[in-house]
Amino acid sequence: MFDVVTNAARNLELWLSRTFGRPYHALLGIGIVIEIVQHCRELPDKLDGAALLKTALAILLFVVLLVHQAGELSERAEQRRQHDE
Repeated sequence: MFDVVTNAARNLELWLSRTFGRPYHALLGIGIVIEIVQHCRELPDKLDGAALLKTALAILLFVVLLVHQAGELSERAEQRRQHDE
């Protein structure tokens, strides 16, 4: 069952990437940055232990996703450069 879901997700991501290209990847990055900013704005309201930890972990997750997205963009740019040569 897990393989079915992950394969479907991979196929959808490949289709979105081929169909929309750079705008798709830019939109993902922008969405992640918006989430980070939103969680940072909410941080002062969540100064108790559990809520603060939850928000901090969410911010960390979005930062990791943003780093991953930047790496994907870099890899795709390198592939385009090699293809153009």
